[in-house]
Amino acid sequence: MHLLVIGNVAFDTICKVKFLPKKNEATSIVNLKECFGGCAGNAACVAGKLGVKCSLYASVGLDFKNSGYERRLKELGIDISLLTYRNKLTARSFMFADDRGNQQIYYYPGASLHLIHRPVDFSKFTHVHFTAGEISTYRALMEKAREHGCIVSFDPGQEMFHRSIEREIYECLSLSHYLFFNEYEIKHLLDGIGSQNAEELFFDDTIAIVVSKGERGSTVYRRDGRTVDIPAVKTVSIKDPTGAGDSHRAGFIVGIMKGYDEEVACRIGSVVAHFVIQEMGAQENLPSWDEVIETYKRTYGELNTLI
Repeated sequence: MHLLVIGNVAFDTICKVKFLPKKNEATSIVNLKECFGGCAGNAACVAGKLGVKCSLYASVGLDFKNSGYERRLKELGIDISLLTYRNKLTARSFMFADDRGNQQIYYYPGASLHLIHRPVDFSKFTHVHFTAGEISTYRALMEKAREHGCIVSFDPGQEMFHRSIEREIYECLSLSHYLFFNEYEIKHLLDGIGSQNAEELFFDDTIAIVVSKGERGSTVYRRDGRTVDIPAVKTVSIKDPTGAGDSHRAGFIVGIMKGYDEEVACRIGSVVAHFVIQEMGAQENLPSWDEVIETYKRTYGELNTLI
């Protein structure tokens, strides 16, 4: 089993604020932290920490070379041979969150805007996960991955709100086996296609659609028409929601790769997200697989170890 994660890698600046300001308002920053992030980087680090063989395909700036982030990826055993280094700044994300878990995000794409289509030996991979990033390159990569029998998953994330749904997002949906959204993203997508039913997003090869809903857990829409609601793992202290979605998707994919069904995999994703939101930063509190199993058992009951 070998996972390839495609998308953006970024340096994050995370700010806790007194409140999220409206237009022409100001607010105070209570706490500020600089962290490693980007949807692809976050997902790859979660998978690596959970013991899955993982490679990362992204475009970064020259400032990424010999950085702490690059060293972290290597320490986690993540293959970075598919990184492209550009004469640009690595992407930056600026995230502002209040104490109720609400967020505003400002993203500078930098080098990630120049993600190029490069030769990839997809025969090395069993699963390919596409995160938010330069989606214009995704269709060709998805087609190649599928030609080699890879299981393809897609989480468009924030790209949903500033790209053409018809020309860029929708064409990737039909090439994906698993689709991931949060409740705001799927509403935006369904509004864009004039629909109200998530089931209308199923294509010939869609296996499941996963919609996350924050503290209300997540919902799995299955191909057989069954809908399963997964409760979130109770967390005493939520310090930062940054990376919760990425970690949830990565946990789900690892669960699938380890042989569990979609319902169990979604629970695994919830367990992983539960760890991440307890610290500021998307990669600051990543659990091991043993820690995931322990928390899963306390929350949902017995989990047989398949691998």
